[in-house]
Amino acid sequence: MAAKMAVICSILAVFMLLPGAPAFRTQSSVIQPPAQSDKFAPSRSVMHRAFANAGRAPGLEIWRIENFEPVAYPKNNYGKFYTGDSFIVLNTIERKDKKLSWDIHFWLGSETSTDEAGAAAIYAVQLDDQLNGAPVQHREVQDHESQLFLSYFRNGVRYEQGGVGTGFKHVETNAAGEKRLFQVKGKRNVRVRQVNLSVSSMNKGDCFILDNGNEILVYVGPQAKRVEKLKAISAANQIRDQDHNGRARVEITDEFSSDLDKQHFFEVLGSGAPNQVPDEAAEQEDGAFETADANSVSLYKVSDARNGLKIDPIATKPLRQEMLDTNDCFILDTGSGIYVWVGRRSTPKEKTDALSKAQEFLSTKKYPAWTQVHRVVEGAESAPFKQYFATWRDVGMSHTRLVRSAMGYDSDDSELSELTDVEELKKSGGSAIGFMPDNGENDIVEAVQYVSNHGRGDTLRNAISLTPKMPLLGFAAYVIVYKYNNKNGESGTIIYVWEGVKATEVVKERAFEDGLALALELDGILVRTTQNNEPRHFLKLFKGKLVTSYTAVPIHPQLYRIRGTDASDVHASEVVADSSSLASTDVFALTTMNPHKVYIWVGLAASKFEKDMAIERFSKYWSDAVVEVVEEGAEPDNFWELLHGEGIYDRSMNEATKPLLEPRLFHCRLDGERLQVEEIAQFEQADLDTNDIMLLDAGDEVYMWVGTGATAEENGRILDLAKKYIKDEPTERTIDTTTVIRIEQSHEPRAFTRMFPTWEANYWQATPSFEDLRKQILESNDIFDSNEL
Repeated sequence: MAAKMAVICSILAVFMLLPGAPAFRTQSSVIQPPAQSDKFAPSRSVMHRAFANAGRAPGLEIWRIENFEPVAYPKNNYGKFYTGDSFIVLNTIERKDKKLSWDIHFWLGSETSTDEAGAAAIYAVQLDDQLNGAPVQHREVQDHESQLFLSYFRNGVRYEQGGVGTGFKHVETNAAGEKRLFQVKGKRNVRVRQVNLSVSSMNKGDCFILDNGNEILVYVGPQAKRVEKLKAISAANQIRDQDHNGRARVEITDEFSSDLDKQHFFEVLGSGAPNQVPDEAAEQEDGAFETADANSVSLYKVSDARNGLKIDPIATKPLRQEMLDTNDCFILDTGSGIYVWVGRRSTPKEKTDALSKAQEFLSTKKYPAWTQVHRVVEGAESAPFKQYFATWRDVGMSHTRLVRSAMGYDSDDSELSELTDVEELKKSGGSAIGFMPDNGENDIVEAVQYVSNHGRGDTLRNAISLTPKMPLLGFAAYVIVYKYNNKNGESGTIIYVWEGVKATEVVKERAFEDGLALALELDGILVRTTQNNEPRHFLKLFKGKLVTSYTAVPIHPQLYRIRGTDASDVHASEVVADSSSLASTDVFALTTMNPHKVYIWVGLAASKFEKDMAIERFSKYWSDAVVEVVEEGAEPDNFWELLHGEGIYDRSMNEATKPLLEPRLFHCRLDGERLQVEEIAQFEQADLDTNDIMLLDAGDEVYMWVGTGATAEENGRILDLAKKYIKDEPTERTIDTTTVIRIEQSHEPRAFTRMFPTWEANYWQATPSFEDLRKQILESNDIFDSNEL
């Protein structure tokens, strides 16, 4: 019993931080769960009967805490929450490998009692135990829910006043037919909250629902956006079906309604008139938040000590996976939330008390009580957790599965069967390995070079013909046009904008502007990439002959790194001619002018293929070149003299690869220099807003999806938006190491669409408009009227 109560109290300590504590009514300000009460302090070893079949099949399951016990919540009420209640929400997902994964949320209403919240926390632990500790646990507080939680409810979440009666607090639920006013707020994840019955509760930028029993009136603010209008109608239909068993008329009042219909809304409301509705509030985008300072991310270790637990700071950004120890527990402070990471071999005390240490963080850092807290276990880390680490490699075949997914391979493909194959691809096959519209077998259509006109301060633009002997120059930028087609019948145009590391800002801006204009003209895919960070597809355009160099005229000496996985993607990229540029995992070519000589330096962990490609390529660098192969550790003195002496370089046998993360979708908006972001968890095609620009983060590449309703100004700022996003997010990426890909609505390649659960080519043509939904409402009302008669 003592061990059980330690676990319970530890869980309560961190998860029962309730917002607005003075508003909660409870018999005791100190949580003392009665040990003799199985109802309030359930044994971890005894499963509650309400959880008998929980988590066995994909889908959502919800329980409400009633008299300190979990009671299955009716499915037709999903999405409706009461401010005086606590709920447990379990979401079960079937992954591509047919295995199940789980997220457990316990939701605390703004007026729930401490005792009910405690019961919810305890039963969440019991449910977690039943699923062998594999779920990710989340504490959710009304009005501050995680994007993942909100994503479960496509019609939004609705807050209703009241709650189920308890032994400590009894709340009367709303009586049937009582008049209620709801505000529909949120562009992506909608919250429908009950507000006072007054015109002063309204504004012209949102939508409002007036429930008057047999009639449900929807007020559409003249400044409301299209998506908000659609969500308001969905919410009104849900109120009709959930609260009135489908027996109510839904009427829409908007700027096109008659004066009589407009006045009727305010007559039912009991106050105000159309001209008395306040203007839209000047506030941040609904549901959005400013990106946190990535530099504030910190990792702490929680471990046993002689006098109890101790907590030690480990590191700030950049974080690496190897900092986590399976024998311990860690707290990741992201600046906007807390993750508790539990190692598989940590002690029972560390596992339980690590959570209580998270509470100390919230108070020490003066974080709000509603700050999100998540618990993850080793081996089941979520994508949002892994993004905070500069390196991350999943265990065994999990990593292979993730690489296959990134490349667009299905789970039953046998082409990538060995872990070594995918590791080599990640190392030498270029970046953005998932962006492969075809295999680059076609010829480049045209190419334009941009260089600085130093005499005038502007840019020279020259059409060129790229050949294997013509390197891409580091002081220039290029616009390269390529037409692709593949075995799936896909075809289109790709406009690459390649930026050299020494190109001026003026040159890069001119090249990008021209590339964007060309993409708009041709309905093409715009890809912005930089020297030494080229996508795999870009490498293949050059049929294994790509050379990138800092200068147009060879200087003495020059050092090139040679990488590739097959004959079509070999890339020779110039690096600084210094011994510090070497790495034991690679092959390098060192060229000298007088005499014409090439040293092929082979690192101890370099591949034989790359060695052979380097010899083949650089034996033809000059017609009279002398080639000498140098093995690491057997270099002649004159080799080191050319590289300023033997110095310190990377002698590790294994190259640390960047984390391979699952794709994440964001709705982003730039407000001046401030970036507003909102993640869409478990995203679908329907989440792409046709009036805006969406950002799909796939790791090495960031896709900027442009809806048909996006403005010219928004189009022109897509690179600014991507730059700001990369600058603020917590990984080690920079805008220069990340490929930015612009695609247009209805012109999406499979490289993009495969990251969605399903994709319908004609989806938007079949999507009902606001006018279509209005028509459907009128037809439903006709049916309702005829049934009433």
